[in-house]
Amino acid sequence: MKRVAITGMLALALVPAAPPARARAQDGIGEYRGAAALGLALRRLGTTKRVLMIGAHPDDEDTQLLAGLALEQGADVAYLSLTRGEGGQNGIGPELHEALGLLRTEELLAARRVDGATQFFTRAYDFGFSKNADEAFRHWPREEVLRDVVGVIRLWRPDVVIAVFTGTPRDGHGQHQVSAIIAREAFEVAGDSARFPEQIRAGLRPFRAAKYYQSQRGDSTGATAAIALGGMDPLIGRSPFQLAMASRSRHRSQDMGRPELAGPRFGYLRRIVPAGPAGRERSIWEGIDTTLAERDASLARYDRAVAEARTAANVLRPDALVEPLAAAVRALEPRQGGASGLPFTADNEGRQAEQALAMAAGLELDAVADDERIVPGQDFALEVTLWNGGARAVTVSALEPRLPAGWTATAQDPLPGGEVAPGALVRRRFRVRVPTDASPTIPYFLRQPRDGDFYRWPADWSVDGRPFEPAPVRASAMVTVAGAGVPLEREATFRAVDLRQGELRRPVLVVPAVSVALEPQTSILPTGGAARPLRYRVRLMGEAPRPVSGTLRITVPAGWRADADGTRLTLAAGEPHDVEVRVTPPAGVRASSIPVSAAFVVDGGERYTRGLQVVDYPHIRARPLYHDAASTVRAFDVRVPAGLKVAYVEGAGEEGPGILGQLGITPSVLTADSLAGADLSKYDVIVTGIRAYEVRADLAANNARLLEYVRRGGTLIVQYNKYELVQGHFTPFPITLANPHDRVTDEAAPVRVLQPASPVFTTPNRIGAADWEGWVQERGLYFAHTWDPAYTPLLEMNDPGEAPMRGSLLIAKYGQGTYVYTGLAFFRQLPEGVPGAWRLFANLLALGAKPGR
Repeated sequence: MKRVAITGMLALALVPAAPPARARAQDGIGEYRGAAALGLALRRLGTTKRVLMIGAHPDDEDTQLLAGLALEQGADVAYLSLTRGEGGQNGIGPELHEALGLLRTEELLAARRVDGATQFFTRAYDFGFSKNADEAFRHWPREEVLRDVVGVIRLWRPDVVIAVFTGTPRDGHGQHQVSAIIAREAFEVAGDSARFPEQIRAGLRPFRAAKYYQSQRGDSTGATAAIALGGMDPLIGRSPFQLAMASRSRHRSQDMGRPELAGPRFGYLRRIVPAGPAGRERSIWEGIDTTLAERDASLARYDRAVAEARTAANVLRPDALVEPLAAAVRALEPRQGGASGLPFTADNEGRQAEQALAMAAGLELDAVADDERIVPGQDFALEVTLWNGGARAVTVSALEPRLPAGWTATAQDPLPGGEVAPGALVRRRFRVRVPTDASPTIPYFLRQPRDGDFYRWPADWSVDGRPFEPAPVRASAMVTVAGAGVPLEREATFRAVDLRQGELRRPVLVVPAVSVALEPQTSILPTGGAARPLRYRVRLMGEAPRPVSGTLRITVPAGWRADADGTRLTLAAGEPHDVEVRVTPPAGVRASSIPVSAAFVVDGGERYTRGLQVVDYPHIRARPLYHDAASTVRAFDVRVPAGLKVAYVEGAGEEGPGILGQLGITPSVLTADSLAGADLSKYDVIVTGIRAYEVRADLAANNARLLEYVRRGGTLIVQYNKYELVQGHFTPFPITLANPHDRVTDEAAPVRVLQPASPVFTTPNRIGAADWEGWVQERGLYFAHTWDPAYTPLLEMNDPGEAPMRGSLLIAKYGQGTYVYTGLAFFRQLPEGVPGAWRLFANLLALGAKPGR
């Protein structure tokens, strides 16, 4: 069964065709509808205020400033995140790396739907934590990051640039420092046509913002401007600060839930450019022309029409706004699909006036497909409707699909002529044909392999820097209201109805006819003993409307055997089919990396070799990600005592206990009931997953039972936790965690073994220098900072230029048992098949082995 997520109704999109020289406004006014959306749209009319905020990651943004400027002041505000947060962790699911980047990109969009801002990115891939800017620049070529930020400034053309960070070591994370260093440099050079001239040739224009600020959030020290954020907004019923906290709470994968507190609040800024005397500005807009009339006296007629619309809004009847808003739209004509020769600000203002007019007139465009996953060569039904929900008649001159090149749509109904009466619904049905060579829906920045820690973009500023490319299936309409033309556009979706949740809207995706995924993507093969079979699972899904028959092929090296190779299958539409595969290696496999792959060959010859993963949660729009149906076998010497009985307490965002099966161990998963009442003494070892004390209230509640298990002779391995571990006094002897926490981000940092004779380094695997090679992303995090003398530190390591740290692996005898705390990043190393990490973890498990094993 396909997982279904709740998606909110998409706000009305009023985006005419745009030249690459300017940014499109994102659809609607976020989540707001009805009178609130119309009121927010009116606030944006007549003002040309534009702001660009620049930070490093999703959740770095100063949401209170975004909300205050965008919603209360009516400015066009955008947040530029250098990365999509791929190197972080995930508190709600297993997604990491690119999959986490998709999730966090969508969480940013969910946040923007609350705070009213627009979202941009650069090509930078989040490679993980770095401690200084120099380290970050080793991953990101400085000139290339600058190129992207300059491009976004030229695209968005802000009056004010706000850096979230300072560009100094005070920022902590090296990527934070880079974001401010590059923001300041980009502010200075974006107006220079000699810098990045290819952008000028692509249609962008040099642009110099008027002011550069640094956000200070709630700290007034040295601030030159203060923005009140605690007042109740009568349109929304909450203050900008409360909306900002609701926005921040959308970053669910990062545990960012915040209370929406009432009362006075201020956001503070420090002006860096232009330099000036100390003291407060009345507003960040001092000295900046912020209306069309100020910038171009010939457009004063537009400002008068907007003023009339605002006066009409006082009667609380949307229809009263139609005439003055239509006059405002006409005042900025002629506009040919939005691609006029008017100045950037006037063109942008005209699109916002069209949006406000559509809201006041009660126009709603919708497009519904009869399938959510379509395959090349398929045809499907598409219904496009326009509802005139307002109080006056309108004229519809176009109502049709917008499709990629090569797609065709055959109308089943003609476009009705004449006026569309108030309350009436215009409906047109189409049969859409997808060409056989149609490309699957893949985010534009994932279509090519990365260049190191940089994505490859298509070199098209109508897409580059945006969260995603436009949806493949959309609908458009052209409506005339009170003599003004209003273009409408909206993404087509699939409508599902759940008996408990009601209507659900799903994105329409182009997918291959067959999805083929091979799990796990990395497998380990212990050498030195009898060859044991490796277990794989091939996950297949037929996506075509009709059943697809073919043959499953498993490719292994010569001398290896795959028992499921050649299996005949028929895949019904939308039904998953899993095939268990046993791959048997020959005797005497040496330490090496061995490829294994899967394919489904359809009768007729088409070969499918990629698996579709849909990143999908209730608070985001589902996004597709593809993986090759390929796995790597890492063969190396690793041993674990036979018959070891292991239990596992699952934590957050990790593969958890299942991965231990590759050692021949089938751990028992401890549920809340088993933590509270099961006989724990039957286990030789209990392992807690990462951040388990943060996300498992049942673990905290039953921690005394775990410590008693240790006291009576058990072995407890606690993987890294945050401050809850210390604050709850859950360890048998005290430890502390520094803030910020101790960590080693250089995955190749030298490691010194402090207790070479400890069984942790000798039994059953002898740990040597080679075991610290090939680690990924980092050595570890949340190391203990100080600890009771009852603990013995086993390792010493540090990042370049820093003092040695000894808190990555602590061991203590407690009663008759053994307690281990480790901040080593096993959760990253084990899924990647890092030999030394596996060998060390096996030794930790072996601490619980009973004599004779």
